[in-house]
Amino acid sequence: MKVAPRYKDIIDYVDGDTFFDFFHDIGADPQWCQCGGKEAIKLLTICHHGTHHNAVFDPETHKVTCFSDCGDTVKLHTWICRVLDTENPNEGREFFTDWLNGQNIDFDIGFTASRTSRSTGNSNLFDPFQRIDMVQGIEPNIIADLYSHFDTSVETLSRLCWHTEDGIPVEQLAAFQVAYNPENRTIILPHHNANGEIVGLYERTFDLLRDDVKQMFIEWEQDIYTPFISRQIYAAPKSKYMPLLKSEKYRTKAKPCWSFPNAQNLYGLHKAKEAIAEKGMAIVFEGAKSVMLAHAYGYPYAVATHTFGASLNQIALLAQAGAVEIILAFDRQYQTAEGTEWDKYEKRTKGLAERVDMLSVSRIVDTGSLLCYKDAPIDRGREVFQ
Repeated sequence: MKVAPRYKDIIDYVDGDTFFDFFHDIGADPQWCQCGGKEAIKLLTICHHGTHHNAVFDPETHKVTCFSDCGDTVKLHTWICRVLDTENPNEGREFFTDWLNGQNIDFDIGFTASRTSRSTGNSNLFDPFQRIDMVQGIEPNIIADLYSHFDTSVETLSRLCWHTEDGIPVEQLAAFQVAYNPENRTIILPHHNANGEIVGLYERTFDLLRDDVKQMFIEWEQDIYTPFISRQIYAAPKSKYMPLLKSEKYRTKAKPCWSFPNAQNLYGLHKAKEAIAEKGMAIVFEGAKSVMLAHAYGYPYAVATHTFGASLNQIALLAQAGAVEIILAFDRQYQTAEGTEWDKYEKRTKGLAERVDMLSVSRIVDTGSLLCYKDAPIDRGREVFQ
């Protein structure tokens, strides 16, 4: 069983430019500088919601020094915890590693609003027509090498329950370059930039997830089992979709997997951009399978964020493509407005619409009890979606 790399092992391989990108994405407005005779990264003091460049990050020691209210030097994950307003150090570690893996990151933390206010004149509004740089594709020869180990035959793809249970035509899998990885018995899900270049590769595992393994061993508390249990739990994947780990051949002082800046990319935009420009509309789903279904049902202007919600950069990418009307179609759109799940959907849709200027942003809500728990709006077929 493959063991996931530890946080310490991961951070030791991260270079200065990658740290710079991280600070940029969370709104710390990084700037290279000289501190103590060596290169460092100057940051906004968002660790206490400050707006001045009075914090410095050392790429060698992985520590942030705040010369303002904090007045001390802390490790990167501790600084992230202060930005997130949490005291749990694991949340800081997981936030950074999830960012490296391109996973489920809310990029509207920190001072995103402060950054946008400089261009819009209103701290609550975001100008969706600002230019967002496209994520660069992986070199074609590397993609060819990786795909030489995968199975892309129609015969194999047509047998995958991953798509047949949802009614996705095998032609859609081929169109989006989905593959089967026989070594790990997983589905390979590539992500493309607007030009159709592959920017990252995700792996859909069918192994037990970490929380499931924990549940299996929850009653095993004897000391004799502790090391074994810990190894089993740690080796299990955190979620069903994880970036494909790089082999030793491609493992350098960079990200340990084929991930990408998820908040600067949209799944399926390379297939949808012409229809978006023609119709002026885009439907935004949460996952890749929803996009494939939508395209099969006659909605070629569908894309996905690959996480619950959408970043402001992703909205700008849609505006760049010609969308003037955006329909949010995330999972968890329940019939009743009760509970934390609805609160989360309300925040991620209504809150986003309130911050976007000059575009029409609406959302899909299930008011007729047509969907089940966590269903995407398109999961129950064309008629229910319509």
